Amino acid sequence: MPGSTNALMGGCSARMRPTVAARRRSLGDAGMNCFGCNEHIRFTRRRFLNGAIGAGAGSFLGLLRPEVLFAQPSKNRKADSVILLWMGGGMSHLDTLDPKPGTPTGGPFEAISTAVKDIRISEKLPRLAKEFKDLSLIRSLTSKEGSHERATYMMHTGYMPISSFQHSTLGSVTWKMLGQKNPDLPAYISIGRETWPAGFLGSNYAAFQIENPDRPAQNLEYHGSVDDKHFQARLKLLNEFDRKFAAEHRGAEVIEAYANHYKAAYKLMKSRSVAAFDLSGEPAPIRQRYGETYFGQGCLLARRLVQAGVRFIEVSFGGWDTHQQNFDRVAELSATLDQAVSALIADLRAKSLLERTLVVLASEFGRTPEINGNEGRDHWPRVWSAMLAGGGIVGGRVHGESTPGGHEVAKDPVQIGQLHATVCKALGIDPTAQNTAPDGRPIRIVQDINLHPIDALFS
Repeated sequence: MPGSTNALMGGCSARMRPTVAARRRSLGDAGMNCFGCNEHIRFTRRRFLNGAIGAGAGSFLGLLRPEVLFAQPSKNRKADSVILLWMGGGMSHLDTLDPKPGTPTGGPFEAISTAVKDIRISEKLPRLAKEFKDLSLIRSLTSKEGSHERATYMMHTGYMPISSFQHSTLGSVTWKMLGQKNPDLPAYISIGRETWPAGFLGSNYAAFQIENPDRPAQNLEYHGSVDDKHFQARLKLLNEFDRKFAAEHRGAEVIEAYANHYKAAYKLMKSRSVAAFDLSGEPAPIRQRYGETYFGQGCLLARRLVQAGVRFIEVSFGGWDTHQQNFDRVAELSATLDQAVSALIADLRAKSLLERTLVVLASEFGRTPEINGNEGRDHWPRVWSAMLAGGGIVGGRVHGESTPGGHEVAKDPVQIGQLHATVCKALGIDPTAQNTAPDGRPIRIVQDINLHPIDALFS
């Protein structure tokens, strides 16, 4: 293999800073993992991406593509950026956004009033309840897919997974269609232990992954005594090795891609925009307001990245696969979610960013109304909920309705493609537009042209 990232960055490592990690609960550590059970831990980038370069490397390549820097904005665009808050594992709609207290399947949590009359959510989300003048709900998402791996794929790509083809995520599609706001930063950044590569669009549009928001941009500083002169000498030597390797072996295009990756990484190292990754620049009260958990700090980092001009940021918060002890676990998870997301909404609003930033909180499916013998709830794709804010979304609305016990959709069913079309509308992207796969096949952004945006959520 040509020189590895470590071979290049053998001159670089992240500066270690004191963090709040030591004070965090174990939940904060597990929570950044997008997955919660063995079935979906196996959903890896290797299976998702049929390409030569990993997701992090690929996202650097896009920084060198001039055609994506000057995408023409749509006159109908309501949002410049998207923050996807991904509740990995299957968040219980009945215990969070669509409570059914007093019913046989409702569980022990009460419903509380929000800032908007007639909208009630779980008592475990009191801070979010105060933000509902800017929040709206979808309570009628539905699909037939109850497997974590397949449902997660569907929610990220809008397509059912097939073995012969790998579709692109909505984040990658956003990068492809809109380009970069900031030419020094990847347009798609994933915060958490799992990331979603770009599928058929290729590595240029893959997410740049940040596993730990306290150390988000590792390998972007010189290590020890290495200075720019020594670094350039090592880079020159590496390029010579790669040229020789390319002359003697197949795969010159892969070597060229790695070389471009190094150039883009160096460009980012030298850019002022790299400061956006450094949470130490935030006042302690702000960091504490988001919560001293990885998810809380990930939400804060997402706000900073929006300010820096990143198009699409995903923050993963796993642990929602509550087959056992659902109510204890949901109460703990909800406390983290409530603090972080309410702080994010308030912060975006205070900085005049909410109007141009679409925030989407979603999961791959809901949980069963019936409570199993382990005080848990199992997978339930027939109906579940999502929450949206900003980016043209009118606050204080509820679209769709579940049945009294939370078993089925009672009104206005929403397919996954409709949620994607709604995100596209906010971004000014035509959901019926097509991208071309390497084999020449046209691939629509939203597969079914009859699935339209949820217009009722917009002004």
